[in-house]
Amino acid sequence: MDNIRKLYLALAVAIIALVGLAIAVVPPPPANQMEGIYDTSVVNFNESMCRDCHDAGVPDRHHQLVPGGEWGCMDCHPVVTNGGYSVLRERNCVMCHNGTAFYANPAAVNISRPHHVNHPDAAARNCSACHGSYVADYDDGHYVPSYGTSMVTPLASYIVYNGTSDRYWGGCFACHQNSSSASPLILTNHDTHHYATGGQRGGEIDHQGDNTPGRECNWCHVINVSSGRPLEITTWLGIDLGREVMELRNSTLLGIGDTLNGTGCQKCHSVASIHNIQYDYTNTSGQLGYGHIGDNWDCNGCHASWDAGAAPMQGAIIPSVTSITPGKLTTGVDAVVTIVGSNFLSGNGVYTSVVSVDGSRLTPSSITDSQIVVTVPGLAAGVHTIQVVKTGDVTDKMSKLSTLVVVTPVDVASASLVKEEITITGTGFGAQPTLEFTDLGVFMDTTVGNNKKMVTTTIKADIVSWTDSEIVVTAEEISVGEKLTVKALSGEDSATITEGEKKKNKK
Repeated sequence: MDNIRKLYLALAVAIIALVGLAIAVVPPPPANQMEGIYDTSVVNFNESMCRDCHDAGVPDRHHQLVPGGEWGCMDCHPVVTNGGYSVLRERNCVMCHNGTAFYANPAAVNISRPHHVNHPDAAARNCSACHGSYVADYDDGHYVPSYGTSMVTPLASYIVYNGTSDRYWGGCFACHQNSSSASPLILTNHDTHHYATGGQRGGEIDHQGDNTPGRECNWCHVINVSSGRPLEITTWLGIDLGREVMELRNSTLLGIGDTLNGTGCQKCHSVASIHNIQYDYTNTSGQLGYGHIGDNWDCNGCHASWDAGAAPMQGAIIPSVTSITPGKLTTGVDAVVTIVGSNFLSGNGVYTSVVSVDGSRLTPSSITDSQIVVTVPGLAAGVHTIQVVKTGDVTDKMSKLSTLVVVTPVDVASASLVKEEITITGTGFGAQPTLEFTDLGVFMDTTVGNNKKMVTTTIKADIVSWTDSEIVVTAEEISVGEKLTVKALSGEDSATITEGEKKKNKK
């Protein structure tokens, strides 16, 4: 019996050891990808990622720019030759927003990476304008710690790496790292931030040491004023960091010259924003990898290996929006809009959310933690901004910026035929399309042939005049009772041709 007891005891010890080993090698929680914008380099973006923010209104959001003269049709749809000529219809938004000029029309469009280059908010480091309360603005007066670095101060990279468990401690790498065990792959701060700001307006010496216009390095890095380059710290507290550019608080390096204390990270990633990020707080609080609230790892990953207890809830959790339906509204018509996401009520019932459309706040008709229903009053044609704003805290918490596209639909009221000229009245016709756009214009179904064989065919009318409310066209062999269709930038509509009142002959 003693031998059996010893065997069981040995097995128990082995099992406990295996469990401990299994826990030790659990990979770090990859940062959750369900809120804000997908955490990757902009060079890896594809159209589906773009639609996380621009989930509706394409191509209407772009066509709204044409009548105002900001863009012309040919800027986005140049003529290409292929045994004649036709208009290029590129429907992949990345082909225009890919960091270089539009490949088919480089002289006309140079939008670059979405949407930092030449964007006034990005140039002013007003990051929250698009990203909501997931980040702060560098000059909004938010709290930035003034004390120096220590073993419990989160660094832009990490303080300690454990090769056995493949875990980084004491910094952003705890979750945001280039780790083969992370799926999907989470890139480093360097890879995400450098690509996002590459080519952005700047003018100071960049990280290569030349005067190429681009990001200003001291936006994020402590700069050595004598060389104009970031301070590269290869060792710290006896730890070999390799070639990591480690961020030190300015109070640690006196006289560097940045007027705002704190690391470059905290200029935009404030304490308040970092401590209020959690995806779906009601259902995922405490689960690794879903945010920064509710599990010891959320504290330990940033603040080294000390058990800091459950992460504090600083206030209202930032709301997250996943879809807005409908994304396209009709000019001047009230619309019931449904917003789906999470954290609209924080899960604790203390805070609630309103909806901001172009800065005007609307009270929802119904709200749960995952859905808001709100009536949006009639808006003018164009692209409008919409965000969920959680109130009741010291500062409001905003979701990422999304858009609503408002269009005037094509509506043909009448089509009157007098001789070979047809006058079409209605609304939403917009600007007259150019000849290269062969699929836009006025089309009519007509029946031709003889008694033995009649064939219905579609012909395109010749435009005499075109305004937003009236089009005049001419066409041969058109009869009363046949179908006429107007195809414009914002849609199409049809009507039956009627006999118009003939003009009286002049005496």
